[in-house]
Amino acid sequence: MKVVDLTRIAAAAEALRIKRQILRYGKQVAFLAAAAIVGLFALGVVHVLLWVVCDGPWNTGRVWATVIVLAVDVVTIGILLLLGRSRLADPIEVEARITRDRSLSELRNAVALTAVTGPAGRYAGRTAWSGVRWVLRRRRK
Repeated sequence: MKVVDLTRIAAAAEALRIKRQILRYGKQVAFLAAAAIVGLFALGVVHVLLWVVCDGPWNTGRVWATVIVLAVDVVTIGILLLLGRSRLADPIEVEARITRDRSLSELRNAVALTAVTGPAGRYAGRTAWSGVRWVLRRRRK
């Protein structure tokens, strides 16, 4: 029964880790998409700025307003890029990985104990361990 419980715990921890990892990647994509949109607006502001500068040096009010808007856009792009580039895992994802590793370690120990019990235990342990490896390999693909 312990082998089944450890396998269940390892599978649940792996599922939670993958779920949190997907959420993290989703947030990164959202921030990078927002940065791209703001970048397109900043490009439009650059075009307006060039037009106003070419219009003549006596229109300093328009130029400075455009420069201020452009500076705000550039700062926004920088913040969104920094937020989108973070690759730190959240604590729940890290704990799920630790739980999975611990339960797999205990599972190996439990399977090793069944190997000591004799030929029937060795066969059962080998079968259980090959089943666990099959499940883990299948999850990676």
